[in-house]
Amino acid sequence: MAFKPTYRGIWGLSYPLIVAAVSETVVEVTDTAFLARYGLTELAAIGLAGALYAVALFPVVGLVDGIQITVGRRAGEERPRALGQAFNQGAGLLLAAALLLIALVVLGLGPATAGLFTLPAVHAAVDDYLTIAILGLPFHALGLALSAFYVAIARTRVLIGATAALAVTNIVLDYGLIFGRLGLPELGMQGAALASVAAEAAAFAWLLADAARRGYLRSHALFRPGRWDGALARRLLTLSAPVSADALVESLRWFAFFVLIERLGEATLARANIVYSCYALLLLPVDAFSETVCSMVSNLIGQGRADELRRFLGRTMRLAFAVVLPLAAAAALLPETALGVFADDPALIAGAVGALFAAVAAAALAVPGETYHSALAGAGDTPAVLAIQLAGTAAVLVWAWLAAFVLGWPLGGVWAAEIAGWAVVLLLARARFASGRWRRVAV
Repeated sequence: MAFKPTYRGIWGLSYPLIVAAVSETVVEVTDTAFLARYGLTELAAIGLAGALYAVALFPVVGLVDGIQITVGRRAGEERPRALGQAFNQGAGLLLAAALLLIALVVLGLGPATAGLFTLPAVHAAVDDYLTIAILGLPFHALGLALSAFYVAIARTRVLIGATAALAVTNIVLDYGLIFGRLGLPELGMQGAALASVAAEAAAFAWLLADAARRGYLRSHALFRPGRWDGALARRLLTLSAPVSADALVESLRWFAFFVLIERLGEATLARANIVYSCYALLLLPVDAFSETVCSMVSNLIGQGRADELRRFLGRTMRLAFAVVLPLAAAAALLPETALGVFADDPALIAGAVGALFAAVAAAALAVPGETYHSALAGAGDTPAVLAIQLAGTAAVLVWAWLAAFVLGWPLGGVWAAEIAGWAVVLLLARARFASGRWRRVAV
């Protein structure tokens, strides 16, 4: 499909993604909200568990972005069969990666992480969660592939239904399996993990059923076994490798950030997890518009309309600010109310307010930073994407370490590391885009 970069076109594609972006965050956010009311150890552990899950997910994220960039280019060129072939090659690689990652996590997670934590109870809770939650990875991976397909063909409204299926399944089963309600056993941390597996399966089933109903499985030959195209697989892997490394760096950044805070105590780690849940919600619109940018930059280049990208990015940023700034202002004006969604302990909430202010400022800076970063990814300039992510990560971790262990700043000062990280990403990504070097990349 030939995408038109008008305000209406951008919003029409992006608003379902804003709703659907909840699917990337809703499991961890709802887990945090329920576990905060179950136990302090579980609340402290869920952020580390989520960060470790993201580390395990890095090859999947890279492959999905490779699929999205390639499929978006073929959609712009109006080549549906080539689009389906790229999707199928990518889906096969995704499934193989997911099965390998399950084996690695189930067999090696406990020993590999034993020396990283100072709190044994937190380590045990993280292990309990991840060895079950990782079993949902095949559903998660193939669901992300289908989501990338729908974004590439500019048919994103179906993602709202998939997100609703994921959210409802996770919330109901979290309530039942964490606390032992609805006739289900009380499983605490393991119950949250089982709920996440069921939620990922429900979202994938929704997307697959819609693709069958609309005839996409037939018209684009999706999930249809065919001749293995080694050259196409190599192109996908070449395109995806820097994006996978980018995802690994980003997830390791969060894991290292939480490991640093874990050394400040269980209560501080719990506060950080509450703030992270609020921050993740503020970033949902940012992530949604970045998906639009990544796919539609590739689409426009495929149409031979690269000269329209600057205007497209400007319009996208204005729309993103229109969504993010009211949410950020509400969180800044009513911080106790925002934090109270995820915890009911007044002491935890009071200690997290300063960090929430830093998170609000970082979310506003993320709008232009992520827009330019995603534009480079959509253009296929993935080595530059990785280099910029490395620079931003270095800024975050150096700031956090200095603030926590050298300067002795409170949690708000540590969280200001996110502001430094986004500032670095914005400066470097904008300069790279302005240089025009991405025009030399072939997809």
